[in-house]
Amino acid sequence: METKVPFSIMSNFFNRLGFTASSIVDPIGKVGGIWIIWDISQVNVRASFVSSQAIHATIHKEDYEEWVLAAVYASPNPALRESPWDDLEGSGREHG
Repeated sequence: METKVPFSIMSNFFNRLGFTASSIVDPIGKVGGIWIIWDISQVNVRASFVSSQAIHATIHKEDYEEWVLAAVYASPNPALRESPWDDLEGSGREHG
């Protein structure tokens, strides 16, 4: 989902819910924006790649197998949409 607001506006709300860590890409104006937020007492998240259209992260929780998350907000502009696909392909080669 497109966030449309800077994370700074919502960070206190999420902190009160226990989500004290984040990897974010703020929107430009009211366009775009990606947030990954988590509770550090429950899970460890390591962002390995962050761009204006994607965040790739490795997720680790004790007693569970590590996995990779790709949060993507691709541009509606077809010329700009190629970049996230290339990034996903590269990330897959790194983790696969």
